[in-house]
Amino acid sequence: MLVTITGCLGFIGSHITRKCLEKGWQVYGVDKCTYAANMDLLPEFSSYENFTFIKKDIATLDFLPDCDYVINTAAESHVGNSIINSDAFINSNIVGTKNLLELIRHKPKNTFKKPIFLHFSTDEVYGDILEGGHSEKDTLKPSNPYSATKAAADQLIL
Repeated sequence: MLVTITGCLGFIGSHITRKCLEKGWQVYGVDKCTYAANMDLLPEFSSYENFTFIKKDIATLDFLPDCDYVINTAAESHVGNSIINSDAFINSNIVGTKNLLELIRHKPKNTFKKPIFLHFSTDEVYGDILEGGHSEKDTLKPSNPYSATKAAADQLIL
């Protein structure tokens, strides 16, 4: 298996990256290396021969390796920061997701099959909740810029 993991040094992405590397899969790890990246993981991942690191923002990524899966965990994700200034959230969560979809859509048909796209969202797209849980059938009702940009990305994917 060949997999591209965006946000490979983030909380969720790093766990997925480690599992894929342990399975012996070829991993292309993409990360912008912001405050949310755990740079201490890079030496560990780089010790695997089946790991290639690409330091890049998904919004400006201009090349997608031939792969079986693109797993998108890259995101701006701190609600408080999104309320102060939503620009980075719009760029990463909306523009970045759109760019990944375009890179997949425009892969040449004769070089490799189009990869399966797995996107990590958040339950916050359904809005605030006092008790119980949400279902994917619930109406989207984001309550802050972070969850609104994640909901927008979900809609682009649909």
